[in-house]
Formats: sequence, structure tokens, C-alpha cells
Amino acid sequence: MSTDTHAAGATPAEQALSRLHRITSSRELDFEQRVDAILHLGAEHFGLPIGIFSKITGDSYEVQQAIHPEDALKPGMSFDLGHTYCSHVVKADDVRGFHHVAESEIRSHPCYSNFALEAYLGAPVIADGERFGTLNFSSPQPTRPFTGQDIELVRLFAAWVGHEIARRRDLRALETSRKELERLATTDPLTGLYNRRYMEDCLNRELERAKRYGKPLVVGLLDFDNFKELNDSYGHNTGDAALKLFAKVSSDMMRETDIIARWSGEEFLILMPETGAAGALKYLKRLTDRVRESDFKADDDRVELTLSVGLGLAEADDTRDSLISRADVAMYEAKQAGRETTRIHNKEEG
Repeated sequence: MSTDTHAAGATPAEQALSRLHRITSSRELDFEQRVDAILHLGAEHFGLPIGIFSKITGDSYEVQQAIHPEDALKPGMSFDLGHTYCSHVVKADDVRGFHHVAESEIRSHPCYSNFALEAYLGAPVIADGERFGTLNFSSPQPTRPFTGQDIELVRLFAAWVGHEIARRRDLRALETSRKELERLATTDPLTGLYNRRYMEDCLNRELERAKRYGKPLVVGLLDFDNFKELNDSYGHNTGDAALKLFAKVSSDMMRETDIIARWSGEEFLILMPETGAAGALKYLKRLTDRVRESDFKADDDRVELTLSVGLGLAEADDTRDSLISRADVAMYEAKQAGRETTRIHNKEEG
């Protein structure tokens, strides 16, 4: 017997289950689209044209998604939970249904007074063992009495929504963990700047890009002056505070294309794509001035923090190591020149 023949001979409940399976297993639909499809499926199967997926927080009932013949319900709309039939679902912590409210024990309910909804079928949406909200269907017209299959179906619809919410939370948690591991792998724990490993990868990538497109590229190697004396005089916590200060100042001043990393100890490396020597010198002068002028104190003493800077200008045949080596030589020359200065070591200088 063909599939079509099977479908033709299936009961309405079996057809609804088959449609639910297609909806929930579709790779083409996202979560919101699947919920929308389930709301339409339930509305059609139960004969209740209004379908709502809600979130309940305390006494607040908020519409997450909805279908309505007159498009009268929008995501974000909120109501007092006690004014909705879903309050009965919450109280029972289970499916509740009323096929003719005017002739039921809840005919005095505010929802009937305010909205004249004669029929309602709703189930709690449970995610990770906690109630998230409800999945419910309603109508201004009375409907047939709900069967045991109806109750199981709406419970199944709501269960899938709850499982999917929990799954999405798990996926978000995994993504957050992945990003945190990535951050830890690429970030210096003291300063929050990128670490040397990440910068080396960036150097390789940007150097290749500079060669390919003929763009300038500058690296600046910055080293605190008299850093050992700072640690010896005031302790390593003060030295750490100086490094953190530099990280904050440089991050605040960083241009969109720049990349800054803690290179080693008290050394920092700034990668400046599409920047020539003049632009790099101007930027680094502002940066070192800002650090020097900061109100940095150690044991109530104001300490002036200065840096020596060496620049390396990328050449066509540079490797990462050769470029960094020139910046390192330039920084050494800056130290030799009396510190608190900047030097450029050109390739032709050897």
C-alpha cells in the first residue's frame, strides 16, 4: 500500500502526529517557524483558530508567538496571568480544556468577561524541568468536547516546544563555552589584551595581505622603561597595575583596524595594517603621552610611566620574524637613546 493510501486511511490524530513529525524534523525551518507551524496545526486539528505560545514570569503572561484570524495578537503583548485561562493550566500544572465556557464552572472568569472566549485547550511548556509558559488554543465559539487524544496531542505539542527551548539553551551554553575557551586561548589573563600566540597568527595573515595588495603595514613594539625598578620599589602588584593601565589606555585609543597584544613581560606589540610610518608615529606618540600623563600612583606616590617604542615597516620580502626583529632592534635603539623615545629600524640599516 502506498504512503498516500496510508495517509488517506489515517485517523485525524494520526495525521496530526505525522504532520508534527514533519514539522519538528524539518531542517529548513528554524525554531520560530516550527512553533508557527505547530500553532497552525493545532488550530486546524482542534478547531480552535487562536493559537498562542506564551512565556509566564510570576503573574505576567507574555505572548511569544501567536496566530489569530484577525492578527490581533503580537509577540511582546502581555497580560495579567489571572486574566487568562492559562492560569488554570499553571494551577493544575497540566493540560486544561473547556469546550463551552458559558456552560462551565469558569464562566465567571475574567478571560470570558473580557474576551468572550468560549473554548480553550492549553498545556504547560516545560524546559529543563521548569515551567516556561504555555501552548494554548482558543475560540470565541464553543467546540466539540475534547477527547483524550486531543489532550495527549496538545501535551505532545507543548513537550516538543519545551524540549526545543531546552536544546536551544544547551546550544547557546555550548557556544558560550566555546567562545570563552577561544577567548582564554587568545587572551592574556592579566591585561585582557590578545596574547602572543594570537598576535603571531595575525601577523602572518596581515603580512600576507599587505604583500598581496601592496598595502603598508607597521608593527610597533613598546616596552616599559625602568619596569624592574618599579617592581623592586613598589612590588609586583604595582607592576601589574601599570600593565593593566597600558591595556586600558591602548584599548580605549585603539583604531578599528589595529590589533594590540601583550608580547612578553612588559612588552606590547601593536599591529597597524594600512598604516605608514607617519601615521604610526603620530598614533604611538598620542598613546605613550596618554600613558605618561595618567594619574598612576604607587604607595601614594605619583609614578610617571614611560615607554620606549620600536617600529618595523613591512617590506615585500619580510617574514613575520624579520619584521619583528627590526622592531625589536629599533626598540633597543630607543632604550639606548635614553628611553621614552621612538625609533624606526629600516631594513637597509642592517
